[in-house]
Amino acid sequence: MATTRTADSKLHLTPAERIQRRRLIVQDTLALFGLTLIAICTAVLTYFFFHSFAEHRSVLEKRWFERGQIAMAAGRPAEAVEDFRSALSFSSTSADYQMALAEALAASGRTEEAAAYFSALHDAEPGDGFLNLQLARLAVRRGNPQQAVEYYQAALNGLWRGQGTERRLQIRLELAQYLISLGRSVEAQGDLLAAEGNSLDNPSALFAIADLLRRADDPTDAFTAFRRVERHGSARPSQVLQSLLAESQIAASMGQYKRATQALNRYMAKSRQHPSVSSPRQNQAVEQQLDAYQRMLQLIPFYALPPKQRVERVLLGADIAHKRYAGCAAKLHPKNGPSRQLSSDDAAALSALAAQWAQMGPRKPAAFAGNAPLQQQLIAWTNQTEIWTAKVCGPPTGDDALLLQLAQVPDKTE
Repeated sequence: MATTRTADSKLHLTPAERIQRRRLIVQDTLALFGLTLIAICTAVLTYFFFHSFAEHRSVLEKRWFERGQIAMAAGRPAEAVEDFRSALSFSSTSADYQMALAEALAASGRTEEAAAYFSALHDAEPGDGFLNLQLARLAVRRGNPQQAVEYYQAALNGLWRGQGTERRLQIRLELAQYLISLGRSVEAQGDLLAAEGNSLDNPSALFAIADLLRRADDPTDAFTAFRRVERHGSARPSQVLQSLLAESQIAASMGQYKRATQALNRYMAKSRQHPSVSSPRQNQAVEQQLDAYQRMLQLIPFYALPPKQRVERVLLGADIAHKRYAGCAAKLHPKNGPSRQLSSDDAAALSALAAQWAQMGPRKPAAFAGNAPLQQQLIAWTNQTEIWTAKVCGPPTGDDALLLQLAQVPDKTE
């Protein structure tokens, strides 16, 4: 009975106790609501401040990056390096910022630092064409040709995000130019011929390829490439004129003076069609060169000429060279004033030439007709005379200058 009464007393609270109980519940509820409100306000403030800080960092990193881009565009890579470093301090994982910093370091001559950044980016994307190209250029600067060529090849085979054909053409030309500088002309020729095959519709690219083929000791293919530029329907008149000049020079270097003459004749015709492209002074120089080539065609004893005409040309060249020799020897004679002190080699050459011309005696056509060895011997003496007299008596003029030029080109054809 005592237990029952105790339970009833707990269930049936007095009015004062009930009021006190309600008051405690209200207080606890208000306290809990207050704490919740404080937590919400704290979270809101924390989010606001974090968002504001993150937005401020984003503004600062973009501002530094833009400053770096402006500095690079203005040709101030050293300033750009510091700006890009500041941008990276706010966003250290940005590949764009790392790329920009690497390019600025390379442009400012800080090769090793640039290589480190590009290498790190390359490790993440080894097939990226741009990264391989940058590493190739840095390897060139560092004097590592094997690594440079490997990176150039990787750039050719790499991934390019847009304009891949154009970029690969540029890389081939850059690689060929580098190989030429290394003396590896044969390798350069292979890249240039591959580039030519992909550039038949691009006269500007063909002109650049032709010029490099010429530098790579491939005159035949260079001549063909220049001829393609000349015949290209969309080539600019200036490109056509430059190609024609190059054709004439290449043909002359190979002893093909008829081709050289034809190229200059086409040049003169084209320049008359486009008078604003070439200057009168340049045209005058071309006309003088054209006259020289035409005179050479009259002096060269081509094998295909009729026998009588060939002998006449052999004797004509010999007469011109002998007069040059006689005048040069007279200048060197002591009785004509202070003579030049000849080296032992030059003195020996002078004695040999004197003996040769004395041995030849009167040069009558009948003695040379049908005697090819004697004709060839006289041609050789003519060449030796022009080369030796140019060395000891100064540059020749007129026909002697043309014979000297012919003496330096062993194989001459029409």
